[in-house]
Amino acid sequence: MRRILPLLLLIISLASCQTDSIPKDIIQPVKMEKVLYDIHMVDGYINTMPKPDSAKQTSAALYKGVYKKHGIDSVLYTKSMDYYYEHPKLMSDMYERIKKKLEATKNYLNKPPVKKAVKKV
Repeated sequence: MRRILPLLLLIISLASCQTDSIPKDIIQPVKMEKVLYDIHMVDGYINTMPKPDSAKQTSAALYKGVYKKHGIDSVLYTKSMDYYYEHPKLMSDMYERIKKKLEATKNYLNKPPVKKAVKKV
């Protein structure tokens, strides 16, 4: 028992030192944040559409555009989302940054236009 305890502690400490690296077949966090930002921008646009049928048709094309922009497809996006759902800390950290970026965009768009001074000649 005395020999097993130090070995067990060594194994536990080595296991805890390993960093959780994200698999290569998953969209990496920096890129995933950009994808999710664009997805949420599309969602916001779709929610402003008056007719559900036209929103449904438009949404498919817009989502495909997001995937194309980022060089991914819906399968990779879904697989990556599943991975991040299983790692809530990573997902939470990403969404904190996405939320800040969305708020900054909203504030920018809601700013009143600056009136330029017009000189009378």
